Order: sequence, then C-alpha cells, then structure tokens
Amino acid sequence: MDFNDIVTELVESVTGGIAAVIMATDGIALAEYVKPGQSLDIQTMAVEYTSVLSEIRKASEVLQAGKLEELTVCTESLTLILRVITDEYFIAVVLSSNGNYGKGRYLIRMAAPKLVEEF
Repeated sequence: MDFNDIVTELVESVTGGIAAVIMATDGIALAEYVKPGQSLDIQTMAVEYTSVLSEIRKASEVLQAGKLEELTVCTESLTLILRVITDEYFIAVVLSSNGNYGKGRYLIRMAAPKLVEEF
C-alpha cells in the first residue's frame, strides 16, 4: 500500500474525517488527502504544528519523559491527531470536532507500523 492510499483510507474510514498528511519534520509532505468538499489547507496546518511538535519533543527530553509518540490538538471546530513515525516523519489526521476521535486514534496507531516499514 502506498502513502496516498494510507492517508485516503484513514480519512474515509473514520466518521468526521476531513484530511490526513504524511510529512517530514522539515515541512515536506510525502502524501496528503483532503476529503472532497473540504477546504482545509492540510499542508499549512501540518507545517504550523511541526514547530509545536518540535517544542514538545524538547520538553519531553528535558523532563526525561521518553520519546513523544502522539499529539492531539482540539479546537472549536477541528481535532488534529498527530502520530510520530520516525524522528523525521509523522502522520496526522484532521477530524471535525464531532468526529470519532477514538477510531481516529486507533486507525492512525495501526497505520504507523506500516509506515515505519517504508522508511
């Protein structure tokens, strides 16, 4: 299964799925999918949250809490679930605020090992 298939399946398999992206921490997207009819700029969103990811990683190291695995950001209208694949890559899925958060987390967690094999 290629990266485009993974992000498409992720979004289409969860209620409230809007978009997904596989991105390098330098801001280069390897694959992205935005559900038809949605106007979300997933690349810009992921790039902006990459800096947040970097700061949380630093804080985790300072606190000796272990490596960051997952980050969730909930806003008034969206929920972003970001899962670290390697030190340089992550996958993120965006759900509507009333989307199925539990299933989104489950699906992104199941996709991560498949992606690790590709890197």
